[in-house]
Amino acid sequence: MSVERVPPNRDQMKERQRRGPARLIVGDFDLGTLTDPLVITDLAEVPNHPGRLRVAISGVTLGDLTLDFVADQGIREGRSLSREEADEVLTAVGRTVVLDKALDLLAVRARSSRDLRIRLRRAGAPDAEISWAIERLLAQGFVDDAAYARQVARSKVLSGGVSRRRVITVLRQRGVAADVAEEAIDATLAEVDLDEHGAALAAAQRRVRALGSLDPGARRQRLYAFLARRGYENDVVRRVLKEVLEP
Repeated sequence: MSVERVPPNRDQMKERQRRGPARLIVGDFDLGTLTDPLVITDLAEVPNHPGRLRVAISGVTLGDLTLDFVADQGIREGRSLSREEADEVLTAVGRTVVLDKALDLLAVRARSSRDLRIRLRRAGAPDAEISWAIERLLAQGFVDDAAYARQVARSKVLSGGVSRRRVITVLRQRGVAADVAEEAIDATLAEVDLDEHGAALAAAQRRVRALGSLDPGARRQRLYAFLARRGYENDVVRRVLKEVLEP
């Protein structure tokens, strides 16, 4: 599939953010209900949706098409279509619905390709259309797992209070492959000096103030669990507990 990379339109992405993720509605029109000849009776711009043209065949509006499909297939008003060509148009409409749903999800926040696939599947999109949409978004640069992983890793590291292991866990939970997550955290740590002991100590000192009413045993147990959930290694946790609870 040859796809020219087109930079995101800022106004269009703001509009998607304002609307939030749209409900996925995939049409299931039966072209068999139309009699020959099949003719494109309308091909019009879609209001507030640059890059889409709404198509009608024999007076029936099917949905929206991408500009590249229209150009590649020579879609124009007044053109007659074979049954096979009409089926291709209907398939392209279904793909565009899934593509626009994916863009709505990405307008809310960046996502990994796996997370995007899961959310589209939950919305009821067919697997073939999901694969097509994600392939297109990858080619256009709207989805980039490596860049997304580096962005998340850097944010988590700079926010403090998390360990290397915890960052990798977060990335894996967000659908990033293990090797991509490892590369992202390694690249981040090469740029940002992460002092796990210092970060754990600062987090523990903040947390222990909220545990002051507990007896010493319960306080130690709660603080240990707090640090462990953030992925700190046992030796780091034990050292921090000693410093914070045994001055």
